[in-house]
Amino acid sequence: MTVRVADVTGVVLCGGAGKRFGGADKPLELLHGLPLVQHVCERLAAQVAHVVISCNRNADTYRRFGDVIVDGITDRGPLAGVLAGMEAATTDFVFVCPGDAPLLSRTLVARLRAVLDSTDTDVAYPDDGEQRQHLFMLVRRSLREALSDYLDAGRRAVHTFVQLQRCAIVDGPFDSDCFTNVNTADDLAQLAASIPARARRR
Repeated sequence: MTVRVADVTGVVLCGGAGKRFGGADKPLELLHGLPLVQHVCERLAAQVAHVVISCNRNADTYRRFGDVIVDGITDRGPLAGVLAGMEAATTDFVFVCPGDAPLLSRTLVARLRAVLDSTDTDVAYPDDGEQRQHLFMLVRRSLREALSDYLDAGRRAVHTFVQLQRCAIVDGPFDSDCFTNVNTADDLAQLAASIPARARRR
C-alpha cells in the first residue's frame, strides 16, 4: 500500500543530455503511449507532499506533468538538479529520482523516511543487492549548503557526496525492476516488451 509522507518533496531529475539516446530528452520518450516522466510522476505523487521536475530544456512540455525548476547549468551533473530541488522545497526532506525510471517503487519514500527516523543520519538510499542506488535517495534539506559548497569546489560525483554525509543504506527486498532506468532506445524497447501496458498503474 502506498503511503504519503507529508514532509517530503519529490524531485524528478530530467536534466540529462541523453547522449546514448541520440541526444533525445529521455524522460519525454514514450512507454506504452505515455512519457517516461509521467509514469514516474504518477508513482511519486502518491508518496510525497509535492512533486517538482528539474530540467534544463523543454520546460513548457514538462509543465504538463508538474511544477518545473529550470536548471540552466548543464555541466554539473545530476547533483545540480538535486540542489535546485532542495532550494525550491519547503519541506524538511527531499526525495530525488531519475525521470527515466518508470517503475519507481510505490513504497520507497516511506521506507527511506522510516530509516531516517530511526537513525542519526541525513541521507538514506537503497541497495538492491547488486548496487547502491544513490540517485533514489532521501536527503535532509538542511544539507543544501554542503551540497552547494561541494559543487562550487568543482566536484560532481553523487556517490562521493553521499559518502561524505551521515548516511544509511536500506536493503531489499524491493519491487522487481523498480530502479530500472532507460539509457538507450534498445533499453526502452526491451522495457516495453517486458511489462504489459496495464501494469503501469499498479
